[in-house]
Amino acid sequence: MNKTGKNIKKIRNVKGLSQQAFADLFQLSRGNISSYEELRAEPKIEVLLKIANYFGIPVADLIEKDLSVNELLHYNTQLVVETEKLKITQQLVKVPYIPALYINDYICQYKNEEFFHKLPHLIVPSNSKFRLIAIEVDNRENLPAEFNYQNGDILIYEQVIKENIHRITHKLGILVNNEGIKMGIYKEKENHITLALNNWIEYPFEIESQENQYWVLKACYSQS
Repeated sequence: MNKTGKNIKKIRNVKGLSQQAFADLFQLSRGNISSYEELRAEPKIEVLLKIANYFGIPVADLIEKDLSVNELLHYNTQLVVETEKLKITQQLVKVPYIPALYINDYICQYKNEEFFHKLPHLIVPSNSKFRLIAIEVDNRENLPAEFNYQNGDILIYEQVIKENIHRITHKLGILVNNEGIKMGIYKEKENHITLALNNWIEYPFEIESQENQYWVLKACYSQS
């Protein structure tokens, strides 16, 4: 038996969301949510995926499992970086989402705006005034050792420009250019910034470069 409607109601209660507030998260109507909860209709697959991704719940569990309140409380849906700032604003924004399968396409088209328009989007809370992207972790070995993210986690990045460069040091970042994606920690060294993967490998930080794009970690959604 499909448990989706019952689970949606439990999620709302646990998160303290009205039917209208829940509907607004996914561009639905209050009537849609009411019909799901009263088992008069079932969400389309794209709606199920959005709900599952947003709350960090496996799709199969959302559909098939009679989720308990305790289980819902233990799904890791909290942003692990700058969480409190994001909670304060509660401004929901659409962020282009780059699944692992699209990483190579992203590297080839990172300067092509049309590419970003065609990507799926995630709806996340954010207080950022700058451009954001969401990238699925697909190679744990490329991460600095101190960042314990797992394959399948979704990292939200903010583009680094002159206006926010003052607050990127000691944070995880990526450099994107035609050669690929390079990850590391932004470090201040002898009056300049580098992107360091470890004590031996560092990448240059050239904010004026037309070929390089720099991003800094803003938040993370864990799939575990």
